[in-house]
Amino acid sequence: MSVWGASAALPHARTVWRMSPADPARNAVTRPDASPSGGATQGDTATEALLRWGAPPPPALTSAPLAPRATGAQLRNDVGIALTVGVLWAGGLMIAGSWDYWMPRSMATWWWAGLWLVVAIALRRAAPRAGFLLVTLGYALTYTLVVDGGRMQALVHVIPLLATTYAVTRAGALPVWVAAPVAAVTGVALQAGVANAAWGLSTFDWHPVLDLSSAVQLVALVVASAVIGAMVHRLAQTSASLAERNAQLVALQEVRAREAVLDERTRIARELHDVVAHHVSAIVVRAQAADRVADAQPDAPREAVRWIAQAGREALDAMRSVVRVLRTGDDESAPYAPTAGLESLPAVVGRVREAGLDVDATLPAPLPACAPAVGIAVVRVAQEALTNVLVHSATTTASLTLTAGAGTLQLVVQDPGPPRPRDIGGGSGLLHMRERAVAAGGTVTAGPRPGGGWAVHLTLPLEGPRG
Repeated sequence: MSVWGASAALPHARTVWRMSPADPARNAVTRPDASPSGGATQGDTATEALLRWGAPPPPALTSAPLAPRATGAQLRNDVGIALTVGVLWAGGLMIAGSWDYWMPRSMATWWWAGLWLVVAIALRRAAPRAGFLLVTLGYALTYTLVVDGGRMQALVHVIPLLATTYAVTRAGALPVWVAAPVAAVTGVALQAGVANAAWGLSTFDWHPVLDLSSAVQLVALVVASAVIGAMVHRLAQTSASLAERNAQLVALQEVRAREAVLDERTRIARELHDVVAHHVSAIVVRAQAADRVADAQPDAPREAVRWIAQAGREALDAMRSVVRVLRTGDDESAPYAPTAGLESLPAVVGRVREAGLDVDATLPAPLPACAPAVGIAVVRVAQEALTNVLVHSATTTASLTLTAGAGTLQLVVQDPGPPRPRDIGGGSGLLHMRERAVAAGGTVTAGPRPGGGWAVHLTLPLEGPRG
């Protein structure tokens, strides 16, 4: 539905409504269907604005899951990396084993270290917690099977523990204070000898051969891998949260842009209506009056044509000024200022008088100083109210009173009636008067008078809307 047709269902001249500054629509944009947008007021959050507009809200800002399930592609990628590392480890061992100067005490421990490193990498996202428990326990167990006493043969063999510790904290499956002690105890036990440690603890007679500096290094490496994993996990959470917030901001920006477009469309429609409806209505009324008296007053049609030509030129000039603003786009020379101020009110009254309505106008002299938005609101509301009298009332008289005092400006337009027998109604004049009043920070009422006829009462602050 267009902006023009949206408000056509409102009775044009016989509807009673009020709009106060406290109305919630004051800070909202009007949809094309003349209902408050409700969305994207200054107090709304991004999600609230989207919900009010009927758009699907972005995902809620929650922390990333502790152990997200790996996708099939991620699992295949991890397995591929693990196999590649295993091949490189095996190739390095075979090359090193062919050298005469490298003679490890247990070649099997190197192969087992490579195997558990492959397991740790393969399970780092598919099952980080299970992988951590499997590597820490399985690695210690295999050492006791292949090495007498289960003592670590080289500090390099701690790599599987470092890899699985990093993986479990990186995935958020275990906190640092759990993963680091478990891996550190396992590493120190391997360094001291798992079998000796188990036998000694059972007999309360354990005297492990432990290199303190190597143990400190091992513990430091394990703790560092756990902390680094947790830090990377926290960074991933922060990145995900920022991405969600960015998605909300982008969506909210789209909502604001749509509101700006609707607001501009409403403003253009209102301006065009005020220009076209006033002049064209006056032209129609003058032409009909001339036609009715043509037989009795042969010169009336000629005078009416002259007046219609002048009124038509004025309408064209006003329409060109609106179209010029639309065409100039970002041109700073475009006349973005209101095209009619309070000083235009006497001209409006005079134009309506020439159309055949005897207007008793009471205006202060001089006209009070007011904000531009207030001045144009007074002129447009007076123009619309007098045009409505021309079109919808059978009377030939109306009164217009403008008073200023106590920081406010009051406009009252009244006609004695009665309404035309076949009043077509419709239009969007009352809606535009309402929008004008709200935009200028005031109120407007329109409705039948107790003694007959119709009255429009506009109250605006002289300084315009606050804030």
